[in-house]
Amino acid sequence: TYSGTWTGTFGAAQWTTCPAWILYDLLTNKRYGFGDHVAEAQLDKFAFYSASQYANEEVDDGFGGKEARFSCNALIQNQYEAYKLVNDLCSVMRTQPYWSTGTLTLTQDKPTDATYLFNRSNVLEPGFSYAGSDLKTRHTVAVVSYLDLETREQNYELIEDRDAIEKYGWVVTQVKAFACTSRGQAYRLGKWILYAEQVETDVVSFTASIDAGVLVRP
Repeated sequence: TYSGTWTGTFGAAQWTTCPAWILYDLLTNKRYGFGDHVAEAQLDKFAFYSASQYANEEVDDGFGGKEARFSCNALIQNQYEAYKLVNDLCSVMRTQPYWSTGTLTLTQDKPTDATYLFNRSNVLEPGFSYAGSDLKTRHTVAVVSYLDLETREQNYELIEDRDAIEKYGWVVTQVKAFACTSRGQAYRLGKWILYAEQVETDVVSFTASIDAGVLVRP
């Protein structure tokens, strides 16, 4: 849990399942991580802090209890391609890493206020161009695999969007939840995928003026 204002100072190392700080540790550790190539000064630790706050909020686990929104439980004992491993860990907490102004920072899919409004006065010609997503990409059923700690085996959670099934039929996507050992977290992942594909169906393309380009980030 978090309270007060963080100054950016770390305490003693502790065991954690927080995906944000696990990623931070992997990026800075020189023995088993990328510390020989990434300096702590190159990481936007306040972006990691913000991602950790959202990840650790308690939510309904779907079975009468509470749990952190995102937890990371994985045994990484083989060599990985660095880019893939960073993105796998980011996928646990719905974040995307990107390089900005000399630092590695994170953007997270979470409720936020609008940061910039676009209209015809601040985009270049020919203005806005719209395109819809292919109906085949709008899945209506998600099958999410995760590690069940009780059976110590891979288990599967089935999530259905009944309204979408009536509209598009049975369109299945299979997803492997990286570092997930919670049935509730697997369910939330599948629900998020189905929801996003049903409501985020349009893409708008445009070229922004330089004042917007300075402010807007992924």
